[in-house]
Amino acid sequence: MRRASLLALLIVAIPAASARGQGRLTLPTGAVSVVAASADHRVDTGLGIERSTGPLFGAQLDLEPDERVMVTLRAFGGTLNPKTPAAETRSVGEVALTTRLDMVSWFRGTVTALGRSYDGPLARQHWSELSLGGEGHGMLIDNMLEASIGLSLAPVVKVSGRDGPDLAVAGLARLRHSGERLDLSLGYSLERYDFAARGGTRRIEEISMLVFRAGLRIGTRRSR
Repeated sequence: MRRASLLALLIVAIPAASARGQGRLTLPTGAVSVVAASADHRVDTGLGIERSTGPLFGAQLDLEPDERVMVTLRAFGGTLNPKTPAAETRSVGEVALTTRLDMVSWFRGTVTALGRSYDGPLARQHWSELSLGGEGHGMLIDNMLEASIGLSLAPVVKVSGRDGPDLAVAGLARLRHSGERLDLSLGYSLERYDFAARGGTRRIEEISMLVFRAGLRIGTRRSR
């Protein structure tokens, strides 16, 4: 999480330093947003599903150092409350740094570094992962909305106190409106982690989120 914060500071500082070198000071293009999410966490160890849900709140910074590149830093957290008898109340916190690169007019590649922690009455668990993926996107309703669908695979996932999963995949769907001043989006994501069997029991863990983001544009928008 510290590394992600340092990277975000560098991303903000480099465009500003470049502008000062040219004799003028300008804000980097992007958006500053508040984020609210509804999270649903499920664990299946073969003895029934442990399910907990709850709201998450935080902030997001989007920067566009180039017309083909967007860098996003998001941090949020909250409390997940049990919905089944085997589940327990846990607090969750997450920091994610994502870089998106437009490859062609309708497709962008993504790289995400994520840190997540679960803190319960019995133990604290830390997750860290690096994922690679892509998003297909297009404009709707006279270019007022951008719709995107994405899929990613995490080749590196580390979980404290246990071996990492054999398979980690995620999918998302999102609608975004980016106006002159307001930047709004509504998205749904689902992450699934399949762990190796132990004692004949296989562990499957999923977390899904419905995320609403509302932000203000900063800097000068580039013509596209």
